[in-house]
Amino acid sequence: MGMSGQSYSKKDLNFELNLLPVFDILSVCICFLLMTVVWVEIRSLETKQVIGSQGLAETETRESLWISLDQENNLTLNLQSPKKLQDGTSSPSASTSRKSYSLMAAKGQIDWNKMSLYLKSIANNKIEIAQLLPTKKTKYDEIIKLMDLLKQNGFKDIGLSPI
Repeated sequence: MGMSGQSYSKKDLNFELNLLPVFDILSVCICFLLMTVVWVEIRSLETKQVIGSQGLAETETRESLWISLDQENNLTLNLQSPKKLQDGTSSPSASTSRKSYSLMAAKGQIDWNKMSLYLKSIANNKIEIAQLLPTKKTKYDEIIKLMDLLKQNGFKDIGLSPI
């Protein structure tokens, strides 16, 4: 028997791993990440807490617009002014409804033209605070559109009640 130095039971250990599909998936993920980061930055809406961010003694009481949405997208708009106390100061915890206006939905959709006209009609009152009170079934895009309309009409502080 001769010894040749080769073993016939071992397989060849040189093999190639195809990494092109991994690079393809990685490049798609990076592109998706870059596009979503830019979209999130552009489509952001800066908001802050309107009511309750300070203590009651520090809260400045001003007129505000309260907008309630019901199940059928009907809007109820209330102009509320702070309640005056006997000594002439205003109470931060109490308010009285001064004017109320109802805006009925057309075919289950908010009538944006009437809403815009109403906001323009109260623009001379210099009201800068609005509070939205949606229901659980209110669509988020309608809330954002309503917040955008309020911003366009001079409302600086817009609050959103928890749903």
